[in-house]
Amino acid sequence: MVSRSRQQWISLLFALFLIPTLLAASGAPQKLLPDAPSYSAYAATLTGRGKFDLFLQRNSPQEILLGTTFDAGWAQLTNDWPGYGQGMQGFGKRWGALMADRETRSFFGTFLLPTLLHQDPRYFRMGAGRPFSRRLAYALSRVVVTRKDDGRNTFNSSLVLSTVLAKSLSNAYYPQQERGFSHTMNRVEGSLLGSAQGYLLREFLPDIIGICRKHQSKWLERQERKLPFSRNFDPDAYPELARFPKGTQVAATQP
Repeated sequence: MVSRSRQQWISLLFALFLIPTLLAASGAPQKLLPDAPSYSAYAATLTGRGKFDLFLQRNSPQEILLGTTFDAGWAQLTNDWPGYGQGMQGFGKRWGALMADRETRSFFGTFLLPTLLHQDPRYFRMGAGRPFSRRLAYALSRVVVTRKDDGRNTFNSSLVLSTVLAKSLSNAYYPQQERGFSHTMNRVEGSLLGSAQGYLLREFLPDIIGICRKHQSKWLERQERKLPFSRNFDPDAYPELARFPKGTQVAATQP
């Protein structure tokens, strides 16, 4: 059985091969766009209240249900954490463990630590019009580099510490054979790899959507607008759906 970390390395390498191929087929430039629930030509400084609202928005029922259920089903299929067993009981335990992982890491990494450390938990796209290699390096570097509330770059201690804390707490509910230092570090590695994959997706997904949208029918466009999370994927396409979260202060600084 291939380990979860190895699967994530394979999928990351596959993404690095696939993305430039897709971008080569796109001729439509994308605007600079921050990955945030607000939409503005300016970077928005989040207060503590804004970071808490962002935490709530990132944990919408649709995303939690779909994401956690898919991950639990995949873990069941590949027999991750065999100590949980199979059947509905095993699926329920995997679902509960993944839900606890997701919520704990999101709370620490989106609200608590960014508020205490004065860091911005959002990812800001570099956007099209820049060399692919530069965008790639930028997206991957966000695992260890983030913005402070004043706009300066700093070590992404919010992400790293929240990952270590969440994966350490998972020793309380993971199967006995999955506990301990080495297993915890493997989970930390896998989670940070997952963050790198997520940043690549946020950087290049609008470009890929632009390729698909070239041949999109009017009916499909109308259906897409109805999706409650459409602005999270590509708010640039639907600026009228975007809203500023509570606790957001607009600063005249370009992202």
